Amino acid sequence: MMCRVGSVVAPFCVYLADVWIYLPQLIVGILAFIIGVLTLLLPETLGKPLTTTLEEAESLGCKKKSKNGAEGGMELNQSEAAKV
Repeated sequence: MMCRVGSVVAPFCVYLADVWIYLPQLIVGILAFIIGVLTLLLPETLGKPLTTTLEEAESLGCKKKSKNGAEGGMELNQSEAAKV
């Protein structure tokens, strides 16, 4: 859907050069930077099998918790720290 919106708006970006000559290039550059930053939020998929269902795809970015609730077993909550 966003591709369709972009294809409709793109021809009008040429007219933005009448306002300021660098405005179309600035808009494209800012959008490219924002897209690059948002790409860093995607989950890592290297070495993982491809998903076949929607549920697998949704759980791809979720972090799994260990049995005691701490990441890697290195963190203690306050009640466990008081016992030690």
